[in-house]
Amino acid sequence: MARSVPVLMYHHVLPESGFLAISVREFEKQMEYLAKHGYYTLSSREFLQFKMGEFLPPKKSVFLTFDDGWKDLYFYAYPVLKKLGLRATIFLVTNWVEKASQKKVDFSPLPHKECKRLVKLQPEKVVLSWQEVEKMQDVFDFESHTHTHFEEEISAEEEFALSKELIRARLGKFSVHLCWPRGNYDKRLLQLAKNFGYRIFYTIERGANLPDRNLENIKRIAVKSGTWWLKKVLLIYSSPFLTKIYTWLRRK
Repeated sequence: MARSVPVLMYHHVLPESGFLAISVREFEKQMEYLAKHGYYTLSSREFLQFKMGEFLPPKKSVFLTFDDGWKDLYFYAYPVLKKLGLRATIFLVTNWVEKASQKKVDFSPLPHKECKRLVKLQPEKVVLSWQEVEKMQDVFDFESHTHTHFEEEISAEEEFALSKELIRARLGKFSVHLCWPRGNYDKRLLQLAKNFGYRIFYTIERGANLPDRNLENIKRIAVKSGTWWLKKVLLIYSSPFLTKIYTWLRRK
């Protein structure tokens, strides 16, 4: 039976756990668990190749993803991953990063609610700059999370085109990975994104990810604290059979 690769979804790494945030201590413990137990962390390119049946990763493999591009990742997640030799992917909201790059300020960690308030007022306080993104490329791949997170009055065409063009201009890469803000999309948006050259699409639905060439709805698991939790989900979502049983039990 084909193996599945679990895809984990993080947002913030902060001194204290909270809404959409895992504490630095808990994050480090989870990453140490992966490193100690020989888990291979895929790049975004390798994950796409796996889905297409063009790359067979090691039995113990996981794909680590982070949404939005919050500045705390540079100060807290990046050093941990670099120290342990692990890779991950960040889905960037390019308009936020572009605006955050216009001014330099001292960093102070803030909870998600405050980050969302400041992202439109003072994005440089809470979002990665392009300079930070460039420094992090030895650990992270950077892909698209649209241009404004579907939060400004621009067309869907502009959301896709501007995001793709900024990543190309700033990082010299042609991103084909698109993470849907809040997991919201429909058939029209999916086809439109494909027209702009996106190939693989990430949701917030749980499930198995098989090498089945189906790129339209990559399943991800929202992260919780604890190495016990991590061990459990890696076991379940690495097996299509266990995933099916667990999903059935959750619905009972």
